[in-house]
Amino acid sequence: MAASALAGLWVIDISSSVAGAWCSRMLADFGADVVLVEPPEGHPIRDSAPFDTDGTSIAALWLLANKRSVTLDWRSPPSAGKRMALLRTADIVISSSTPAGLATAGTTYADIANAGLIMAHITPHGMTGDLAEVLGNDLTAAARSGWASINGEAQREPLKLSGWQSSLCAGTAAYAGILAALHHRETHPGEGQEVDVSEVDVMVSTYAPAMLREQYSGKPIGRRKDADLTAGPVPVADGYFSLTISRAHFWRDAMNVLGLPDLAEDERWAASYYRAAHKEEYVSRVEEKMRSWKKMDLFDELALRRVIAGPVLLMDELANNDHLRDRGFWVHPEEGGAAVEYPGAAFRMSATPWRLRHLARTPGADTAAVLEGAPTNQEAGR
Repeated sequence: MAASALAGLWVIDISSSVAGAWCSRMLADFGADVVLVEPPEGHPIRDSAPFDTDGTSIAALWLLANKRSVTLDWRSPPSAGKRMALLRTADIVISSSTPAGLATAGTTYADIANAGLIMAHITPHGMTGDLAEVLGNDLTAAARSGWASINGEAQREPLKLSGWQSSLCAGTAAYAGILAALHHRETHPGEGQEVDVSEVDVMVSTYAPAMLREQYSGKPIGRRKDADLTAGPVPVADGYFSLTISRAHFWRDAMNVLGLPDLAEDERWAASYYRAAHKEEYVSRVEEKMRSWKKMDLFDELALRRVIAGPVLLMDELANNDHLRDRGFWVHPEEGGAAVEYPGAAFRMSATPWRLRHLARTPGADTAAVLEGAPTNQEAGR
């Protein structure tokens, strides 16, 4: 078995959010020993739909995978003491509490006071500023970051991003921040630090292209007014298809594939500004031609000509996608004999690969083992 990139790191996750769970999940995927400290009733994600036939949250099985589970009620003095003793052994602590929440629980960075501790805070609005104590979720992050203002159709209400995208982006940003802090600690022994991740900040940073475009153009960027091929997927014979026509050769080759040689060879259409200004002259013709194609047939023809395009795949099509299958993307957990396949790594490492060792433990499954076997500061991965 290949070595794990983060083996030897001892991580305590006291967060209760999707963002925190995803951050610690990524650390665990690459070998860190992650202990999830849950309340007696379990992590809030365990109540999130959908549920399998046993009533277990499928989201929890995935987001809490590769971690050990300890249940402690920090509101009782004995359990609070045990939690603090555990935190003081950690290399890395992950929290989703606001500053007041940490102070109330006695788990601020100063309270833990580990030499070299890296503590990642992943909260809706960050640990400083007027909104530091204000709660939030993916809906409010989409609203406050500006994303909702450009997502959806102009004649309808603004939309948040699907699922938990804001939380997952924030968790990924925290993972990157922790790795940067670990590198600093390697080059400056004993120097830990706090990593402050605001979910809204993360989404504003990814919204930047639209915001900068508006600043440079002086024109507000809103939701799309119509759903033609220049703005998103359009119907084809067996679903929907996205066709990119941003470059002259994309346009020429796509029009030839669709049997529209007059559009392909007329030099006026080679310029993107001209196509944008005169789209009413071609959109209906191109969409009519596209409706006669099956999405994978059209994709294969365009791919041969190196035209960027995308069939809109449904869930069952993703599960059976040849490209993902060839890359070995779908995996079974190494332990537990699960019949269901799960998504694989977001990125590949040749020497220290990602692993899905096991799905989420039951709440408290590892309480005794962890509390008895927690490493000392000297044993942790510093």
